Amino acid sequence: MNPIGMMQGRLSPPDPRRIQAFPWPTWQDEFSRARDCGFDALEWLFEEEGWEQNPIWSAEGEGEIRKLVAESDVEVRTCCADYFMPHPFFRVPEDERLHSIDVLEKLITRVARVGIQTILLPVLEVCEIRSAAEEQLLLESLRKPLDLAAGLGVRLGLETELDATHYRRLVDRANHPALGAYYDTGNNAAQGHDIATDAQVLGEMLVGVHVKDRKRGGPTVLLGQGDADLEGFFRSTKQAGYTGPVILQTAFGPDYMGIAKRHLDYVRNLLDVSG
Repeated sequence: MNPIGMMQGRLSPPDPRRIQAFPWPTWQDEFSRARDCGFDALEWLFEEEGWEQNPIWSAEGEGEIRKLVAESDVEVRTCCADYFMPHPFFRVPEDERLHSIDVLEKLITRVARVGIQTILLPVLEVCEIRSAAEEQLLLESLRKPLDLAAGLGVRLGLETELDATHYRRLVDRANHPALGAYYDTGNNAAQGHDIATDAQVLGEMLVGVHVKDRKRGGPTVLLGQGDADLEGFFRSTKQAGYTGPVILQTAFGPDYMGIAKRHLDYVRNLLDVSG
């Protein structure tokens, strides 16, 4: 069965400003909380706010992450690089684009040291691709980081809300073994996409999965309360041979531990059914 993980911040009291935020006061505690819930992994969050203070950005922090992984037996295999939402590789001045490439290359080096194998790069919402020229600039910007990633055993996964055919064509254009698709079930369901069919189209290029549920055109809701065909999706990923992590990026609230356990059971049952 696929390892099941939780996005950082979902095992702590919600940040009143936004649904996803690095859990600064409690990030160490989330390892034992994840273990107590029964998760196999946590997904590391690298965002703009305080990015240079993020524990993964220093040797001391790297050492603490490795120690917590060993003590809890909860792995950190994936990193959600939300930093690149406000710092994309196109529609910005050239010096900003080059700075984002530099940050990405340094992030690749740092995540490799703690055993992270996949970095999610968001290309949606405020940083969605709007033209062929932007698509070309994105791929050009990733050329050197992808070579670096390949040498360190790290893959980059693009998260988009493009239709699956365009999504696949974008990844194929890069023609690089270190680039794949990091698919979000809730975001694509909200766009009206058939997520089970999308998984069939993307197939072997899937390098990561975010599990969430959303109503079509609506916000994130608890699993089973939206329009995401998660059972069909997991059946398709099983047929495609995807064995990588499944990361819960779900709605949560004050009872974050109780919700996490219920969502974990929900996803385990779906994976059992799809198998």
